[in-house]
Amino acid sequence: MTLFAISIFTFGCENDIGSSNNPSGTGQGGSLARFAISDDYMFAVNGTALKVFSLDNPEHPRLLSSTELGVNVETIFLRDSATMFVGSTDGMFIYDVSDAPQINLLSSYRHVTSCDPVVANQNYAYVTLRSSDEDRFCNHSINQMEIIDISELRQPELMNTITMEYPIGLGLYGDTLLVCDGGVKVFSIENPLNPYLITTQKEIDAVDIIPYGRLMIIATSTGIAQYEYLNGKLNLLSEI
Repeated sequence: MTLFAISIFTFGCENDIGSSNNPSGTGQGGSLARFAISDDYMFAVNGTALKVFSLDNPEHPRLLSSTELGVNVETIFLRDSATMFVGSTDGMFIYDVSDAPQINLLSSYRHVTSCDPVVANQNYAYVTLRSSDEDRFCNHSINQMEIIDISELRQPELMNTITMEYPIGLGLYGDTLLVCDGGVKVFSIENPLNPYLITTQKEIDAVDIIPYGRLMIIATSTGIAQYEYLNGKLNLLSEI
């Protein structure tokens, strides 16, 4: 229900607040998403497998391929119609999906065992690692954000590590990075390797964020809320 509602909100807000920077036909999901849409394909993760479905007939998705990745996959993030970032409990993996349903591994970046959402722009990936008493696959001591240079997709390189409280999902909006970490932390990434904390809004019980222009779709522990991002502050518009 939550994922369905997020999809409706994301693509139903064609106004001066919401505007998508994604390529035509490419879905827009959060950093905790386990499926993503690009053109006529849907990519979904299930345990250690990445499955590719045809959406030629959207009402009846058809499985085209299933690839065992050999790791416990948690999240997928489509940067564009050609590049997918897979977050697992022990690393980030970069795939070329331009020839779907075939997928090709470009590179991997390994880290300690931890829960691992990821978002990326053209040059950098931002990965949050968190401890978890609820997930036996997560390390129980790491709470941090890692900044990885991905300007060369085949050679990702760790550039900086920032200590966090308990980071979960995150989202990119131009030169702004929003992280769900004891509320919502808003960072300026004009200097992408050294994010500057603009503000923290602790009253927002945020789990994940989908930026859609100035409109922020925020999943909380109890529902979904829409916020407008303006002048470094998130202003509540509606919630369910």
